[in-house]
Amino acid sequence: MISAEARELLGELASEGVASWLSWSSPDPPGPDVVRCGFTGIRMSPGASLSAVRAACTTLVETGGSVAATAVVFDGAASSDAWVTAARVLRGGVDRPNLLVSIPATKAGIGAIADCLAEGIGVDTTSVLSLGQYREVLDAQLTGLERAMANRTDLDSLVASASCAVGPLDAEVNALLDELPGGTGHGMRDTAGLATARLVYRLREQRLAERRWQELRAGRARSPLLLWTGTRPVHVPALVGGNTGHVMTAETAEAAARHGELNGDTLMGGHEQAAETIVQLAELGVPVDAAAAAVHCRLNGPG
Repeated sequence: MISAEARELLGELASEGVASWLSWSSPDPPGPDVVRCGFTGIRMSPGASLSAVRAACTTLVETGGSVAATAVVFDGAASSDAWVTAARVLRGGVDRPNLLVSIPATKAGIGAIADCLAEGIGVDTTSVLSLGQYREVLDAQLTGLERAMANRTDLDSLVASASCAVGPLDAEVNALLDELPGGTGHGMRDTAGLATARLVYRLREQRLAERRWQELRAGRARSPLLLWTGTRPVHVPALVGGNTGHVMTAETAEAAARHGELNGDTLMGGHEQAAETIVQLAELGVPVDAAAAAVHCRLNGPG
């Protein structure tokens, strides 16, 4: 599936605490090569059949890997209850313990996170584009894990992840920078996504140092996972930190392997520079939160 060089890169990422997730677009389920190559998670394309999702879950269950598949709400996308119902339907149809139900980071989607986790349904919250969004997602994740613990759910097998759309945010901000006169924004291209990722990572580390998380950890809860999505090869060495993961195609893994070596952790301690980058972009007339809101609306509609 991928070259020896790409497999080596995935191994290096794993040694830094970074999971490699395969972005899978084929209607057929991925085979056992996924595991041999070093992928520990699979994101199925929207519309993947239940049988394909089930087969992917079976492929990864022995290694403790997870499979994310999209919940489908045919009516009532603005209702948290509708997303919870859709998650139950998908979970029941797949019937595998390592399924993560993908729900967008809309107001209704975030409202469904705690209810799903409380019922023992693993959740991957997608299209997280800003620090404010992630703060709401993380709070909902912790609330859901607390309720699951109160329900005596096995927290050791319950996964809560948030997928941060780094690539789409960079693309939106880059387009706005390119519109500035005289090329004044060129030096700030490809900085918004990384800056946001560093701030998100910092927020999670702060929250995991609090007593609230320590009590969950004592109950064997798994740390909330951060996944980077929509990334390009240049993002892979720039987004390295513990309990994170890259969702990428086989082609991106190959290109990243050719891009250059990893330089260790690039997220821890980077929040001050990240905050400065956000300020610099705003001073150029490119507020990152507004760009994130525009991408969010394009991906998920209003809300």
